[in-house]
Amino acid sequence: MATGAPPKLGFIGFGEAASALSAGLKEEGLTGIRAYDILMDDAEKRGPVEARAEQAGVTLDTSAEKLIEKCEIVISAVTSAVALEVAENAAFSLGPAHIYVDINSVAPQTKHDVGIAVEETGAKFVEAAVMAAVPLRRHRVPILLCGEAVADLMDRLSPYGMDLTDAGAEWGRASATKMCRSIMVKGMEALLLECVMTADRYGVADEVLKSVSESYPSGNWGELADYFAGRTAIHGERRAHEMEEVAVMLESLNIEPIMAGAAARRIHWGGAQGLKDHFGGVAPATYREVLDVLASRTGKG
Repeated sequence: MATGAPPKLGFIGFGEAASALSAGLKEEGLTGIRAYDILMDDAEKRGPVEARAEQAGVTLDTSAEKLIEKCEIVISAVTSAVALEVAENAAFSLGPAHIYVDINSVAPQTKHDVGIAVEETGAKFVEAAVMAAVPLRRHRVPILLCGEAVADLMDRLSPYGMDLTDAGAEWGRASATKMCRSIMVKGMEALLLECVMTADRYGVADEVLKSVSESYPSGNWGELADYFAGRTAIHGERRAHEMEEVAVMLESLNIEPIMAGAAARRIHWGGAQGLKDHFGGVAPATYREVLDVLASRTGKG
């Protein structure tokens, strides 16, 4: 149970992850959560952000600068491609009173660069790696943390039901854990999309998945195909960027990112087919729905 004054928490970036975390934290009793999203600057795109904020009970600010002025814990929940740029811009407003938490799926080197930009302001930096899908577990999703201010952050947020684990003071350990996990998870996502898309051309997709399930009975491959196809459809661009960050990590270790690069290309292709708009931003229930749309729009992958 939380005691004392509640932390003043704000999110830069208010997409699926931030809104799910916020909704869960509010149910645990954390009020006064704030957020800013760059889509607020576009009159035609701000509607969904405002709807998410209203549903989660979050107050929207008109700029990152105004949010930082009112918050002591600032969580960056943007796309991986702009994580460093967002931190560098936030640095103009950060100071010793702030803890800046980066939960974006980026390479360890990128996290390190974010940390340098933040700590040069006197603010504290905590690297965070989200280890499961946020919408399913919301604020209780497992999160690994690295940095000198981890204990302080955990003292403030753990009482609100967050599943936070101290992974050490050294930046990079949390993100390396997440990135290596993504080699497997998003690698399977890319493989399953390519598998069912090809098998469907011959009318044997269901038979192939049944056969794989019999050979590897630890999982229902049909259900996995449904889940991953939906993730590609709605979050393909973001997930492809994450795999590009995985490739950056591998290259920094002199490991050629053969599989990671291929997965990034396949997921990026899937995300570029207009599926998110077609499904209204809501993940389809089955891979068959995704294949039907792909078949109507393109004859090759």
